[in-house]
Amino acid sequence: MILTVDESLDRLNISVAKHHIASSLADVERHSRKYGFPVVLKLISPKAIHKTEVGGVKIVHDLAELRQTAAKFLEQGKVLIQEHCSGVEMFLGLKNDPSFGHVLLAGIGGIYVEVYKDVSFRVCPISGSDAEKMLEELKGKALLKGVRGQKPVKTKALIDAMVSLSKLPEKIRNLEELDVNPFFINDKEGKAVDARLVLRD
Repeated sequence: MILTVDESLDRLNISVAKHHIASSLADVERHSRKYGFPVVLKLISPKAIHKTEVGGVKIVHDLAELRQTAAKFLEQGKVLIQEHCSGVEMFLGLKNDPSFGHVLLAGIGGIYVEVYKDVSFRVCPISGSDAEKMLEELKGKALLKGVRGQKPVKTKALIDAMVSLSKLPEKIRNLEELDVNPFFINDKEGKAVDARLVLRD
């Protein structure tokens, strides 16, 4: 069983971006004003598993753009309104491996996660020291330390999220897979903005 994005986010052990599922334009507008522009709109539909590939993710900066995008998405399904987050995009995941049991994966995320395949893993649960070593193994670790004038990320927030996620299988016994991509981490905080959770029936 695959849970929807809002159900997946709400079951995580980590901080998540503020979000709301809307089925009307009035509801979209109300929550967008609440979060403040820019906001992110995501199409929620069984036909839009990989949202970015079907144009189902849009950052909107004003009311006119919001109404146009929301109306288009509402023709196909519902709309997830989400606060806009920024920082380094990380991939965090869990997988129930036949040999090792549940393992935690961490790597540089975003839309190119499958291209770079820059991921390290450990058997769950992990410690803070394990998380530090996992991050040091990444080829793209320099991004976390700040490049081209960017501030170093708040590593503790990322490590805390990794440790917390590694304990999730203890709470959700039938968890098969979890993809948190992206998990935005900056110099102040870290937040999950998208997740896919697969449970064993």
